[in-house]
Amino acid sequence: MTFYCLVFLSLTFPLPSISARVSLCNEDLSFATMVGKNQDWQVDTNLVDMEHQMQATSVQSTESGVTAGLRPWKGQSNWRHRHHLKNVHGILNIFGWGFLLPTGAIVARNFRNFPLKCDEWYQLHTLCQTSGYIVGTVGWGIGIWLGKSSKQYTLKAHRIIGIIIFTFATLQMLTLWLQPKKEDEFLKCWEIYHHLLGYALIVLSIANIFEGINNIQSHAAEKWRWVYVGMLIILASTAVTLEIYRWIKSKNQQQMAFDENEIYASSQQI
Repeated sequence: MTFYCLVFLSLTFPLPSISARVSLCNEDLSFATMVGKNQDWQVDTNLVDMEHQMQATSVQSTESGVTAGLRPWKGQSNWRHRHHLKNVHGILNIFGWGFLLPTGAIVARNFRNFPLKCDEWYQLHTLCQTSGYIVGTVGWGIGIWLGKSSKQYTLKAHRIIGIIIFTFATLQMLTLWLQPKKEDEFLKCWEIYHHLLGYALIVLSIANIFEGINNIQSHAAEKWRWVYVGMLIILASTAVTLEIYRWIKSKNQQQMAFDENEIYASSQQI
């Protein structure tokens, strides 16, 4: 009887601890399951977020790729267009302001009466001046447009001198059409004004052409410079040659006049 009581007691009292342990194990299992589910949910959420981010990144990269693919072509096209207009601007201004206008001045000085007489000198002078004005004005207009369309390269000095040149050239064109008659009292004043304004226009044109060449930011600046220097050498050589011929002819005429006076004086003494 005592033995059975002891066995019964030994079986009864450990049950709470066993049940407690079982309950603890169940709680641990349920907690682990919840943690696992939470981790799985977090992993799934992170994966979804990463997928959305990758999609957004791919879309942005695609859009930026398309934009980056379009912008260089557009920028390159604009650069080529501006580069072409700059070349046209330089060629027209060099030929108009820097070559035709000085040629017209040389014709007017040396082919009117002395040292060379040409009956068509006025037509040649007007043709050179008018052609130079038209060509130079077109080049000047292109330069004004290039200056307004670019915020980085304003070139204020080059632009201001160009405006002054256009103003002087316009005044010269007006003086050609408003020239007074030979019997007019203001003819001498008009000639002085026309000559001074014309020479000032030529000097400003040459200076501004070199100013524009100095603003070229490439190796082509040297080519432009030497081309225009060659044109100036041709003009200067022609002008100097004609001036030397004028001086020689003037000296010969003075000597002939002196000899005639000597002959006339000697004949009077006889």
